[in-house]
Amino acid sequence: MQRSHLVLGIMLATSLVATGCGGKVRLASSKTCQAHGGTYDASAHACTVGGSTKSAQAICQAEGGYYDTGADVCELGAE
Repeated sequence: MQRSHLVLGIMLATSLVATGCGGKVRLASSKTCQAHGGTYDASAHACTVGGSTKSAQAICQAEGGYYDTGADVCELGAE
């Protein structure tokens, strides 16, 4: 259930960008993970929610975003 909340949050941000309600959005991987009840491993750049672990890059790219490894953020939206 918690993992679905993480995906839902990212999908919401994506839809806001797609409809022109926000421009570019930068989501901090750690804060996004923690906001959905997950535990973020900064050294591995991975989020564990409900026993399932997924990389921040995979989560970001699944939503059509660009993952900035250095800043550990997901950028969603147009330039």
